[in-house]
Amino acid sequence: MAAGWMTAGLASRGRRLVSAAVAILIGVGFLTTSLVVVSTAQTGLEEAVAGGLRDADLVVTGEDSTWLGAEDVDRVAAVDGVDEVVADTTVGVDRGNSFLVGTSVPAGGMTLLEGRMPAADGEATVNQALAGEVSVGDELTLTTRTAEGSPGDRLGLTVVGVVDPGDVHSLSYNEGFLATDATLRELDPLLSYESAQVTVAGSATVDEVRDALAQVLPGTVLQTGPEAAADRVAALTGQTLVLGSILLGFGAVALATAAIVIANTFTITLAQRTGELALLRCVGATRAQVRRSVLIEAVVLGTLASVVGVVGGVGLAQLLLTLGRNADIGIPLGTGLEVGWLSLVVPVVVGVAITMLASWWPAARATRVSPLAALRPSGEPAASSRVNPVRVLLAVLLVAGGTGLMVLGAAQRQVLLGVAGGLVSFVGVLLAAVVVVPALVRLLGLAARPAGVPGRLAVAGAVRNPGRAAATSAALLVGVTLITMTSVGAASGERTALGEIDQAYAIDLVAQTEPGLDGDTPRPTAVDVALVDRLAGVDGVRAAQVVDTAYLEVGDRGPGPAAALDPATAEQVLRSEDLVAALAPGTVGLGSFDRAVQGVEAGDTLTVTGPGGSQDLTVIELGLGGAGMALQPEDLESLSGGGDNLQPGAVLIRLDDDADVGATMTTINDLTADAGMTVQGAAAERALITQILDVMVLIATALLGVAVLIAVVGIANTLSLSVIERHREHALLRGLGLTRGQMRGMLLTEGVLLALVSAGLGLALGIGYAALGIQTILPEGTPLSLAVPWGRVGIIVGVALLAGVLASVLPARRAARVTPAQGLAAA
Repeated sequence: MAAGWMTAGLASRGRRLVSAAVAILIGVGFLTTSLVVVSTAQTGLEEAVAGGLRDADLVVTGEDSTWLGAEDVDRVAAVDGVDEVVADTTVGVDRGNSFLVGTSVPAGGMTLLEGRMPAADGEATVNQALAGEVSVGDELTLTTRTAEGSPGDRLGLTVVGVVDPGDVHSLSYNEGFLATDATLRELDPLLSYESAQVTVAGSATVDEVRDALAQVLPGTVLQTGPEAAADRVAALTGQTLVLGSILLGFGAVALATAAIVIANTFTITLAQRTGELALLRCVGATRAQVRRSVLIEAVVLGTLASVVGVVGGVGLAQLLLTLGRNADIGIPLGTGLEVGWLSLVVPVVVGVAITMLASWWPAARATRVSPLAALRPSGEPAASSRVNPVRVLLAVLLVAGGTGLMVLGAAQRQVLLGVAGGLVSFVGVLLAAVVVVPALVRLLGLAARPAGVPGRLAVAGAVRNPGRAAATSAALLVGVTLITMTSVGAASGERTALGEIDQAYAIDLVAQTEPGLDGDTPRPTAVDVALVDRLAGVDGVRAAQVVDTAYLEVGDRGPGPAAALDPATAEQVLRSEDLVAALAPGTVGLGSFDRAVQGVEAGDTLTVTGPGGSQDLTVIELGLGGAGMALQPEDLESLSGGGDNLQPGAVLIRLDDDADVGATMTTINDLTADAGMTVQGAAAERALITQILDVMVLIATALLGVAVLIAVVGIANTLSLSVIERHREHALLRGLGLTRGQMRGMLLTEGVLLALVSAGLGLALGIGYAALGIQTILPEGTPLSLAVPWGRVGIIVGVALLAGVLASVLPARRAARVTPAQGLAAA
């Protein structure tokens, strides 16, 4: 019998339940889109930056991100049970008129355009940038290096193919080639490797080989292929903004918003069905039957809307991925569509579960309807302005407890703890809304007094029933909170990540002369001053500053390059103001690799020795790439002894933020190659990371439309149903002389007041949640740089007002069309 009531109920209230169905559809569709896009993008990104790693049985890397030596790779290959070893490395090679980048094969994420990959020693496959100068079948002549690091003999490689390196490879921004490991070792005997990818022989197990490798190479990191690929992708994105977290976070909040809309819809709809439910009780329906009919109705509605949402979500994911691929947004998006059972089943289950949970309380309230209620006149339920003190106390406890969890999660970098705290605190906010919303409406209502009677009636109508006011503002409150949280979070995350990137990649490019030799001791050679001016004039170069260089010894290492960096020059070429301030007399700047090799951290003391003597210097986090260590000019002159040991031997180059990195680097390489200089630096890596970061922020910004849509659906739904609920009240007001225009003005003012209150609360909550949320997902020790995009915040307020206006238009027209006699008769 409950099924029959449910079917009849859906048929008779289909129009009223449309908004609930739309909310479910949007939330489930968004979750489906998120899962499909995340899965596809993750697969594409792993294939592009870690295709070889992902397919390996085991991956060996150095401790603390240090690279493996050639002897380490050889020991890996000699372990019993190892069938094949592919080492991942990059080498800089002098071609004579240019500086090339050589990488090992095979390499993931590349597309072979012509010929084949190198399979034997003495072969090379070039990238597109170099293919304009050499063709398949030509000889590529390169200069080798000796074991001492000086130029050696010339080596000719036969070009056997051309590849497109994709968007995220070291060959994407440089002229370069692929070659076998033996060929790369011949070019540079001091070659080191980022990782060694191991294929286990069929007779051995992965665990056996892992144990054997741990004994042969203690201190190295041993991972499976998928684990290493995931770490490589995480490292590439700086571990600050993760595509999956952004999209799935949106999906979770969208579903939470949908749950509020569903709960409001069922609550008001069931309140209007008091007479119908009471009559069912009169004819013998039990409370359990009434409750079951409401829950079955919710299950059917949730299932139908969820299935449609999944279908729409898969279609939207395909559209977004296709647009992203065609627009070449800068990150790999794969070639297909990753749709698994997780992407199809989980959204439907979540959609149905949320619908049932959202309808549980309204269903419980429906069972309390007594049979005698059927005999009472219908109309608006009695409104109570009293607030349950237990509810207020619970709200305070939830807000305080949730905030404490969020603070603890941010301090300990526990994402789940932070999410739980956010949900708990927001539930408390929604409970407290019955007190906060009417109070703020009364405060804002002072500005509505000049509107006369409609303005005062709007304030009175909005606050007469605190529960209804809270329910009406809930959907828009959630939407504005979500939008603000996303906007502030994206802006803050971007600023914080860029600050970290600027410290990690402080120098874009370093152009350095080849050292001369005084016996076995290297000596710097001077840069052509005219070349510095030409470099400064390259399109895309912001600054080019020549600096003095010398060769100094650190610890037990041989002589290495060092550059003088005074504050004025540092301000021109360094991207991080913090690093400029940190460079002081008595300090030495070392990059992360050099700090790992020396076994020191920032703040430690390191002995630096040169022809002029030795000095204990304090280590700071500042690497200059090919220019080596960074010292104050006075310290470098003292340690080098001056004279021929100190020459203007390097040019530090900073690029414009909007520079075309590939084109600018090509021009710089052409200029420096003619002068016999080499160019190194992190411009390509920085451009890649910032490009991925920009794409993620763009995705987050584009998804704000979903939150706006759900918020508008929610406030329009609750306002419309509340107008129907107050049908008798509006008829009485018309009977007392309120005109149609005044009626429309009253409802319009009421909608705007509720929208403004929701927007104000949402802005405050969104900024707070964003600050704690971003801090939670940032790596340990990374300070937060909070950024509030005020322009976008202004748009949020405008959208909230527009939502309030639009949501009240149709209900106001409906209320104004009813004559007093018709309204009282219908009541």
